[in-house]
Amino acid sequence: MIIHNTKKRISIVSLALTVILSGLVIVSGCTGFEDSSQNSTDISNLDVNSAPYEIDYSDSYNWLSLPEIEKQVDVFYVYPTVSNNESGYMLITDDTDRALAQGILKAQASVYESDANVFAPYYRQMSTGVSMTQSGLATDTDEFKRGAEDVLTAFDYYIENLNDNRPFILAGHSQGTMALIELIKKRFGDDEALKNRLVAAYLIGYTVTDDDLNKANLTPAISSDDTGVVITYNTQSPTSEGGPMLMEGAHCINPLNWKTDSTYASASENLGARFYDDSTGEFLREVANYSDAKINPDTKALETTIPKGEQLDIGPYTEGVYHRYDYAFWYRNLEQNVGVRIAAYLANQ
Repeated sequence: MIIHNTKKRISIVSLALTVILSGLVIVSGCTGFEDSSQNSTDISNLDVNSAPYEIDYSDSYNWLSLPEIEKQVDVFYVYPTVSNNESGYMLITDDTDRALAQGILKAQASVYESDANVFAPYYRQMSTGVSMTQSGLATDTDEFKRGAEDVLTAFDYYIENLNDNRPFILAGHSQGTMALIELIKKRFGDDEALKNRLVAAYLIGYTVTDDDLNKANLTPAISSDDTGVVITYNTQSPTSEGGPMLMEGAHCINPLNWKTDSTYASASENLGARFYDDSTGEFLREVANYSDAKINPDTKALETTIPKGEQLDIGPYTEGVYHRYDYAFWYRNLEQNVGVRIAAYLANQ
């Protein structure tokens, strides 16, 4: 059971930033997530959203998910952009923002729930209301830095107080992946013991480069069962020009056949797409053999052709950018792969 308490890196103008931060997706999880925020400390009168305030992750109120320990492996999950707060960052004491984070948790993090204990912090993420810095770099904004620092603080607290030396998975999407990229560069490069407990890092929906991996002393996944590796991809149609998440130097692995070359995987290899209303966590539908997948060798995009007549809300993105569906399209294959990698890790210990 999981308890809810209540790059050259991306140089983008304000419009493109709004695009990449559109985390209110209608995409992919199981249920079993319960809200127990009523049992937490009431800190609504504290200015926890101000920059100097360090979030106290010993307080369950500041955790989106704190699980009962039932599995041998943990997941530390960081959600994508859900907040459109005009302040420029998520207000973690705001009921609306918290509810949006709860919805996307059900849609995405449930991929991991069958095989792992899912931990997820609330963090003061950069919202779609952010004002760009003069440099135009999303990662240069105070709002992104604040959120990424929260994620780092939460991870440190998790490792020191909640993990109990269990192996773990890192998992995120979009801005959550952006924050985790900063985390792995700061925590894994020189910490061999920590690295040895990493089953895998599912850093989905954003570009992961060689520079990122080198600084983190990690390698990209090249098969379905290698461990201590980074799994990453960005989904789009074959005709799409791509979105701001996919940049030069990206790595990509195909979640249908777990190859990194352009080997085609037919829709028959798709175990099931699972769609949710990400803002509420409401399950919508599941479709077996939903779509195919192939890596574009030039752009490293994960290309797919969705069923004829399918009408999808892709949000503010250009034609064929399926960023919102990076989890949904490949849900059952991802779910299966989590179990495969955990089994491979445990067998090698």
